[in-house]
Amino acid sequence: MHDLEVRLAALPIWSGPVHIEPLPGGMTNRNLLVSAPQGRFVVRIVGDNAAHDIDRSAEQAATRAAAMAGLCPELFWAEPDLMVLRHVAGHTLGRANFEDKNTLSKTVDLLRNTYRKLPLYYEGPKQDRRLITILVRYADALTRGPGRWRGAVESHRPLLSMLAPRLADIPQGFAHNDVHGDNLIDDGSRLWLVDWEYAGQGQPLADIASLANNALMTENAANAALELWLGRTANDRDRASFAAMRLAAALRDLFWGYAQDSAQEGSGDQSQTDLVGYIGINEDRVKVAIARL
Repeated sequence: MHDLEVRLAALPIWSGPVHIEPLPGGMTNRNLLVSAPQGRFVVRIVGDNAAHDIDRSAEQAATRAAAMAGLCPELFWAEPDLMVLRHVAGHTLGRANFEDKNTLSKTVDLLRNTYRKLPLYYEGPKQDRRLITILVRYADALTRGPGRWRGAVESHRPLLSMLAPRLADIPQGFAHNDVHGDNLIDDGSRLWLVDWEYAGQGQPLADIASLANNALMTENAANAALELWLGRTANDRDRASFAAMRLAAALRDLFWGYAQDSAQEGSGDQSQTDLVGYIGINEDRVKVAIARL
C-alpha cells in the first residue's frame, strides 16, 4: 500500500497534499478514496483480466464516453492501470429502491441512454459483448482447464445451444453488462452508473435483464421494467425474449463465478473471496430462469 500511496500522491493532478483510504468492493479491481484540495476522487486500480477477457483500454474508453455522455462521474485522470474519477456523494441502490416507480423509471432511462448516447463519444476497441458470445467464451475456457467447475459447465452446454437462436433476433447496441445496485449511485437528485469494465457492443436488453435478476424483482415488477424499457405494453414475443435474456444473464453471472473461483484456485491465494455462496445463488437463479421460459 505504501508504494501505491506514494505513486498516487505524486500524480500531477493534485494542487496540494492528499489523504488516501481504501474503499470496499471490487473483485477484479481495487478502489481507493482520495481526498484532495480539489475535492474527493475514486481511484480505480485494475487487476488481472485474463479470467474474464477484460480489455482495460476498452474499459477506459467506455468510462470516458460515459462521463462525456453524463452517465457516470467525470474521468479526471487515466493511466493504463488506473483511473481517477470524481467521487459522487450518495448511496447505492438496493432491492427496496427499485420498488419505487420513480427510481425504477430513472434507472431504466439511465440504461436506455447507455446505448443511445454513449456510442456518440466512444472511441475504443469494438468488442463483441453479446451474452451468448461471453457464455461460449467462458464455457470453452473453463472446459479446457482442470478446475473443479468443468463438469458443471459441461452440464449447461445444452442450455447454450437452446438459448443461441432465442437471443439471435434481439436488437444489438452498446450495453453496460454489469448492472446491479452497487453500480448505481443515487446522489439525491439523479442516478449515476459506474464500473464499465464489461461494457461493449452487445444487446442492451441484457442490462434490463440483469437489473431484474439482481434486484430480485417480482414478475410484476420485472414486467414493469420491461415495459418502461419498451415504452409500450409488452407482448408475448417481448416477454419470451426477456425470459431468454434473463436466463442468459443468470448464466453469465454463474459462469463469471466459476471463472473467478478457478482463477483464485489457480493462484493459490487463500486470502481471496470465497465464491461458493455467490455461485450457489446464481445456480438457483438459473433454475428459476429456466422455469420462466
